[in-house]
Order: sequence, then structure tokens, then C-alpha cells
Amino acid sequence: MRRTFEAQVGERTVTVTVAEHDGGRYEVTLDGRERIADARPLGERAWSVVLDGAVHTLDLEGELPDLTVHFRDRSVPVKLVDARRKLLAEAGRPTGPKGGPTAIRAHMPGKVVKVLAAAGTRVSAGQGLLVVEAMKMENELRAPRDGTVVAVRAREGQAVEAGETLATLE
Repeated sequence: MRRTFEAQVGERTVTVTVAEHDGGRYEVTLDGRERIADARPLGERAWSVVLDGAVHTLDLEGELPDLTVHFRDRSVPVKLVDARRKLLAEAGRPTGPKGGPTAIRAHMPGKVVKVLAAAGTRVSAGQGLLVVEAMKMENELRAPRDGTVVAVRAREGQAVEAGETLATLE
């Protein structure tokens, strides 16, 4: 399985992609630079990591998404944001003035599998508007606030691109 995160490491933000392979081997890409790591748990919060031929011991403190990583007599604050969750959160953000039209956008390429609210439907914050299948997973796009669906630009079975407006809420 491959997961992408945005990681804030101290004052720096990096994009991290991790693909797990059998036997504790990981393919890690940091801002486009690929590396192979071998990681083994040493306990509940400690790991032994072999990276570039060197062995490192990492101790983790805190709970996701906010961690402190202790290694080589250093402590580094790390905040991980799953890229998929970030895109889902951004998909429902208002694009117009407060109280004005809000575009509901596809967070990644996919296919509309269900339209849950037609134009003219009054919806509450958190209510499902559309279901989009992306990367073999169904993702429900929800209303970011109370309002009325004024337009639905997508139909069931339609392929959509990332960032494409699927519906508008007022």
C-alpha cells in the first residue's frame, strides 16, 4: 500500500510517500528523492531503521498527527497530514464570499457513483452530496455548511478530474 503525507518537520514542510513491501522494507520518497528503508519495531514506540546502510533508533512520542521523533540525541517535532484527508477537507472549502456560493469539487480523479442531493435540495452541514469512487474507494463529498444545492454539474457514471466543480451550494 502506498500513502502520501505532507509532513511539517520543524519549520520545513515536505511531501512524503511511503510504500510498504514485505518483511519491513519500505520505499520512502521525500520531496521526490527515493530511498529504501528497513524498519523493525523495538517496542510500542521505538523503531530500528536501516537507511543508506546506517542503523538508526527512533523513539516516537505523542499521537498522530502530532509526534516528536527522538534520534541521535535530537528531538524533532513532526506533524503528519495524510494527503487524501487534506484533499477531502479542501474539497468542501468555500470558494466564494462568506455565505455566497460554495463549489463542491472532486478531490482527485475518479467516477461519480451516486448523486445524493439534487438541485434545490436544502442540506445541513455534513450531509452527503455526492459519492465519488477514486483509487478503488468510495468517498462521500459532504456539505461544508448548511445551505441549498443550487446546481449539480455531475451525473452518476461520469468521470471527473481533480478540482472539477461537481455541485454548488448557497
